[in-house]
Amino acid sequence: MTTHGSAALDLAHYFSPTIPWTNAWYNASGVPSIPPPLVGNNHHTYTSAWKTRGSNKTTHIGVFFSDLSVFWGTVDFTTTAPEDQSQVQRSAAYLSPPKPLPRDALIHAHETYGDTIALYAESFLGSGQYCARGECWDLANESLKYFSDYDYIPMPIPSISRTHGHLIFEGKASNGGREQVGRWRGGDDRIRRGDIVEWRKVKIAMKAAPRGSFYTLGDPDHTAIIVSDCVPSTSPKDAASLSPSEVGVIAVIEQSQGQLPERREYDLSCLEEGEIWIYRPIGMKAYLGVSDITAVPPERCEGLQRLLNCTLKRNTQKKNLFYIHVLKVIYSG
Repeated sequence: MTTHGSAALDLAHYFSPTIPWTNAWYNASGVPSIPPPLVGNNHHTYTSAWKTRGSNKTTHIGVFFSDLSVFWGTVDFTTTAPEDQSQVQRSAAYLSPPKPLPRDALIHAHETYGDTIALYAESFLGSGQYCARGECWDLANESLKYFSDYDYIPMPIPSISRTHGHLIFEGKASNGGREQVGRWRGGDDRIRRGDIVEWRKVKIAMKAAPRGSFYTLGDPDHTAIIVSDCVPSTSPKDAASLSPSEVGVIAVIEQSQGQLPERREYDLSCLEEGEIWIYRPIGMKAYLGVSDITAVPPERCEGLQRLLNCTLKRNTQKKNLFYIHVLKVIYSG
């Protein structure tokens, strides 16, 4: 959950001059300069850089969050007094999470990445080998990284926590499956081969099996690659309600510690408990407007918002006078 609408904007608020910083985290030596709000948070990827000129030092950070928002921060300070906040200048830039895409863009993403991802997962069937460490998440992560071998194909959004691209469907079930809710995202009308499914604490009954037989998926999370198209029984529209039962049967390649990659089918009408998300792998540049996350923000990018320390404003509303920083927001596109 976020406070201000996205993880990047939450961190941008931390860079507001009105928020006190109690230590010089930006002056770390020999380790990455990590803002305190990110410590212990594994739902992001992170990069940092710094430069010095005499006693003046600038630290840059770039953060890509699992909600697909992006943050860049810059801290200018003096190494002779790094904790002196009167000599520290902060600035930030961020991209909000992207909006759902229309059908043509999502089909293009599928045509670019889908079959390669599915074939990558299928290549492990019968091989007697795990993908990478054998963790379920590795199938998704490694299949997306695989495109780095092809410099003529734009890199897709990498796996970040449980996020693997453009969200297509999210749903959940409770009360033994008697309660199911879900929502469709984007303009495509189906789940496609090469999409990636993420489960959380799922209990799903086995169809055509003895009564009471079920799978448990996710402790707490489980990841798999979808290898067949799946057309919902109800024609889906962006942001429209769609229950897991209406999605139908999904065929996947999955693995876990102690279980080599194998193909399974799951009938979502049998979903009894837990949550599910389905993602469409998609180009990072095409969806976010940036092709990589660097420590310094791009000069221009559609939707980029910059927050800069610009002035000191005297507050005369109260008896005791004090100064507050004003945060300036510049929209660039």
